[in-house]
Amino acid sequence: MARGMVYGLGWALSPSGQTCLNGRLPSYRAATLLIPDEDYVSVVVTNQQHTLRATATFLSDMPHPLTNDDLITAIDRFAA
Repeated sequence: MARGMVYGLGWALSPSGQTCLNGRLPSYRAATLLIPDEDYVSVVVTNQQHTLRATATFLSDMPHPLTNDDLITAIDRFAA
């Protein structure tokens, strides 16, 4: 591993089977939401680390018609 590099990995599983991965590095935020049964993927990449709540809202709202899950708080709490 390069000196000074920071890395994190973790998956969350929602009640309806959505998988979510999110992480951050200084000044960056990235998150992915997958719904394998629906062939659905959402990806958010930002250049501002403090955008987690907005990222969680986007990731929850986009697939809501498919799952009826509200994941905003869950994604926010699960953040790496």
